[in-house]
This record gives sequence, structure tokens and C-alpha cells, in this order.
Amino acid sequence: MGRSADAYYAEKLERLLQLQAAQREKKTQLPPPGPSSRIPGKDKPAGSADRAYYEAFRSRMRQTPTSPPHTKTRSASAVGQSKETPRPRDSRPDSLKRPAVQRRRKDVLLEEKKRVEAYKRAAQGRRKRKAREILLSAVLVFGVFIVLCVVTYQLLFVIRKLDVTGSTRYTAEEVLAASGVDLGDHLYSFSSRVAQEVIMLHCPYVASVDVQRTPPGTIAFSVEEEAAVYYADFYGELWELSPSLRVLDPISETDAKERGLMKLKLPGIQEAISGKKLVFFDGNSEEYVETVLDALGDSELAGRVAMVDLRSPYNISMSCDGKYKLLFGNTDAVETKLRLAAAVLEDTLFESDNKASVDLTDLSATSVIIDNQLDLE
Repeated sequence: MGRSADAYYAEKLERLLQLQAAQREKKTQLPPPGPSSRIPGKDKPAGSADRAYYEAFRSRMRQTPTSPPHTKTRSASAVGQSKETPRPRDSRPDSLKRPAVQRRRKDVLLEEKKRVEAYKRAAQGRRKRKAREILLSAVLVFGVFIVLCVVTYQLLFVIRKLDVTGSTRYTAEEVLAASGVDLGDHLYSFSSRVAQEVIMLHCPYVASVDVQRTPPGTIAFSVEEEAAVYYADFYGELWELSPSLRVLDPISETDAKERGLMKLKLPGIQEAISGKKLVFFDGNSEEYVETVLDALGDSELAGRVAMVDLRSPYNISMSCDGKYKLLFGNTDAVETKLRLAAAVLEDTLFESDNKASVDLTDLSATSVIIDNQLDLE
């Protein structure tokens, strides 16, 4: 910081006095001048002249509004004096000072804006780096997790035991061979639904299969079977049918009668595959066929009917007790018609061996016709 004016003047005075003392010493070494060498008006003492010169110099310096050269350090007294002495004001007009102030303010704002932008860029860069690090860490963790899952699946979830329960017609080996599942396979390498369909296709008497997986390596097949109730002619060959009209195995007429199976005469069949349900040409045929068979199964005539003709929904008939033919017409009120038929056949009229047909198409006018030439097939 710069020094005060008094310190500066004191230093100047000290240097001036030293210079004058040196000059006086130099003059004393010269011989004293003669009377002719004296200059008029110069016979005043040297000290008073020096003091007058110093005072004139000091007054001129105070009138000049310039500050002394600054130095690197200031003394404590100089700092105190500078606080008491007001700083000189800029004597330039406002028209000259305003552009400079505006330029300095603009420079300060521009520099501050640059610092803010630099800070924002740095913060954005840090956020991006942090996001990349988080993403990379997540990818690495996920990759490690996948590897662990694969290794665990390959090493632990291996089938070491297979069980089959509920099967009486098929052996456990036959069911397992039909499923396509074997020891050493992975526990989740097959679909339960597909295994069920394949077993039912190769083992037609199996109605349903429940597949249970028990980690780490046990598979249990719980099998439910169904028996044949009906039989029918498909493409010139007789086949057993389940209560849900699934095609089972081929059978002969003699074996079917010995086992007491009910013969069905069905409408047009589109598909009849062993282990699968019948598919009719007409979508409505399945509905009325199932309606009649369900009603028959719940009636008193369930074990007495040997044949049901369902080829036409408007001309349904049944053969009962080997000598009676029941004519139902359509499927309207089929449950009532079956109850009425059971009540009619309880009459003493039907105790003989005569064949007869019972017309139930009109419930208000039921008729019985005895005809020993009647074709019950």
C-alpha cells in the first residue's frame, strides 16, 4: 500500500538536507572568497534559506492532487493517517467516468457469468459421471445375478425323482414315458400343460393330470382316470367313449354288451381321435347330445337303456330293457319325458315279454303300441 503525504514529504526533506550538508562540506574545503566574490543578497544564513525552500516545496506538493508512489508495505502510523485523510476525488466529468464504470460493470458481470456457466458445466459433468457409474454398477450387478441364476439352475434344479399316483390302468413307467420327462432333465424345462395333454393322448383313460414340482429335483404326476360308459361306430369301427365323450380304445360289439356299455348313434362326426373329445360337424349337435345324455344319467332309466339314437335333434329315441322303444321327438322337456317313461313302464301291462313302443313326443297324449316285430336297433 502507498505511504501518506507527510511521510513522503519527510523523506524528501531528509534527502534534501543531506544533499545540502554535502554541498556545504564541499564549499568549506575551498578557499574563502574575497570581497569581490560575494554576491549581493546572498549573505543570509544557510539554514533559513533551506527552511524557506522546504516550505515552498511542501506547499506546491499539497496543491498537486497526486498521491506519492506506493510501496509494498505501510507502517501503522501511516495506516492511521490514511484513514483520517480522505481520498482525492476523481476530477473528471461524469460523461467521461460513466462509460468506464459501465465497462467495468460489464466486465464483472461477464466474468461472473463465465464462472456460473463453468460451475454448471462442472456440475452437469459430475452428474453424468455419477449416472454412468450407477448404470455401470447396475449392469454389473444384474449380470452377476444372471450368471448366478444360470449356474444355480444348471447345478441344483435337476430332476432326481419322479412319482406317479392315482393310475390303475397304466403303470408308472407308461405314464412317465408318455409325459416325455426323464431323470436328469431340468425341473422347469417342460410345460405342465403340454405334459398333461401328451399323457392324456397316449393314455386315453386318463381324464386329468396334476403336475407338481418340488425343488430342488422332484416331479409328481397325480393322475385321475375315467371309465368307458358309451360306445359308438366311427368309420366302420367301434370305439369306447367316456362320459365326457372322449374317444378311448377300440372295442367289439360283444365286449361292449358284456360290459353293459350304452350304444350311441351320433350325428355327423368331424374328428374322432383317441384321447381327445369328439368333434361334430355341426356345432349345435354337441349341445343337444350332451343335454340328452346328462338327463338320462340322472333319471331312473340310466341303467336300463341300451341304445340312444341322437342322429337327429327332432327324432330322438331310446331302447329300454331290451323290448321297449321310447320315442322322445325333440329335446324339449327331456327330463319330464324320462320321468314319464319310467312311470309308464311300471304298469303291469309291461310285465310280459311283448315288445312295445312308447310315444312321448306329446306329453298330453302319451301312447303305447305293442309290436313284437319292433326293431330296437
